[in-house]
Amino acid sequence: MPKRISISLPDPYYEKLEQWAELDDRTVAGLASYILQRAIDDAEREGRIVINKEPPSTESK
Repeated sequence: MPKRISISLPDPYYEKLEQWAELDDRTVAGLASYILQRAIDDAEREGRIVINKEPPSTESK
């Protein structure tokens, strides 16, 4: 199930994102989601992050 997050951007970045979204015929939120997903996929592919497919253990150490 998709999750929602809230972020803050400086005005100039929001304005650029808004223009980009309009050019791509997307919503700002839809474009932001796409950009974040691509960044995560790139980081995973480059080995900068490892995505654990299992939920974290709740056992205390």
